[in-house]
Amino acid sequence: MALLLTTLPFLNQGCSRGETSTDLDGGSSDQTLIPDIAPDHSPSPADLRIDTVVDTREFDLQGDGTPDTQLDTLEPDINPCGNGQIDDEESCDPAILTGETGACPTLSDCDDEDDCTTDELLGTAVECSARCQNTPLETCCGNGEKEGIEGCDDGNQLDSDSCSNDCKLPGGHLLITELAVTPADAEFIEIYNPGATAIVLDNIYLTDRSDYFLLPEGALSNISTDFVARFPVGSTIKPGQYLTIAARAIGFKVAYARAPDYELQSSDGSVPDMASALAPPASSTISGNAGLTDASEFVMLFSWDGSADLVTDVDYVLWATTSPSPASKTTLCIDGPDTDANKSCYLDDTLPSAQSFLRPPNQGGSLHRCNYHEHGETQSGGNGVDGHDETSEPLESTWSRNASNLADRTPGEPPVAGFCLTP
Repeated sequence: MALLLTTLPFLNQGCSRGETSTDLDGGSSDQTLIPDIAPDHSPSPADLRIDTVVDTREFDLQGDGTPDTQLDTLEPDINPCGNGQIDDEESCDPAILTGETGACPTLSDCDDEDDCTTDELLGTAVECSARCQNTPLETCCGNGEKEGIEGCDDGNQLDSDSCSNDCKLPGGHLLITELAVTPADAEFIEIYNPGATAIVLDNIYLTDRSDYFLLPEGALSNISTDFVARFPVGSTIKPGQYLTIAARAIGFKVAYARAPDYELQSSDGSVPDMASALAPPASSTISGNAGLTDASEFVMLFSWDGSADLVTDVDYVLWATTSPSPASKTTLCIDGPDTDANKSCYLDDTLPSAQSFLRPPNQGGSLHRCNYHEHGETQSGGNGVDGHDETSEPLESTWSRNASNLADRTPGEPPVAGFCLTP
């Protein structure tokens, strides 16, 4: 049977480091004891070590000529945690200073600043077992992958783009997303479909006229450069698609090296023309000089089914240098072309003096929608889709102004990367 002898260091005052030999079986010396005490008699971490000594020879304790048992080497039952070094099975040591390799982490140290992981502190510093665990979430908004019930995931958690910070698509109605007012040949309006299905545009209209809401009465006439334009029958806009409506396709092509999707003034046979809101023999509701006024104007996207008494606002943008001329149809009552003679009344729009407006861009500039969720807009009691009040949107916070950089115009595409992050 192998004989195990474990010895403690000699801690008697005055001892110096030395060696002693012990003969356990009457033969040669079986182990060496090395007291490890510093000369100043104060124990160091090494002095507190317990040496394990094993006689590896086998013994015949029964007298039958066969070795009876051999003992395995036993490890000392002493925890070295706190000795300032990483020993076997330790993940840290509390005696190691914070910031150095091997220091025990705290919960704040475990924050990997990744919203797509859960951060945990496992173990304890007292047991030298403290360690961080960062576990990826099964689904995570902002990782660039559409997962689970997410409607979208554009790889960030911004709330100022077409995918919200909780990975939801904006409302299903169409949005005006960009416009340019100078020079005249480069003017355009851009619309976008944020929904998950295609939208038929047969009953969708675009206007800059202050009396557009009288369309059901058939009382519109051609005035200066104004327009009430209808999309050609059969037009659609796909989910996530941008469409551009140019003042003149020829000028648009020169300015942007691409064709618009539609034009207000007929200048290019290869580009579909927007249609008059009223069919012949009524006068066209699109002026021969149709375009946008540089200093002060609004554009309204609206719908009308051709028979209802009232139109429905879809989206609205207003700009001016100082005093805007906003849309307002509060309490107006009209009768459309339906079979009865009963009038229907519009609900209250936001007071003209309270409507938000943008500063017009300079030459070469543009206006861009940066928030596709219309945050801050009144959601009920209005004349818009699902009761929204489109005239209540705080445009200063949901749009951004490109003062004069032609390169930041992006007709038919989302804003230039980083543009909407600029105050």
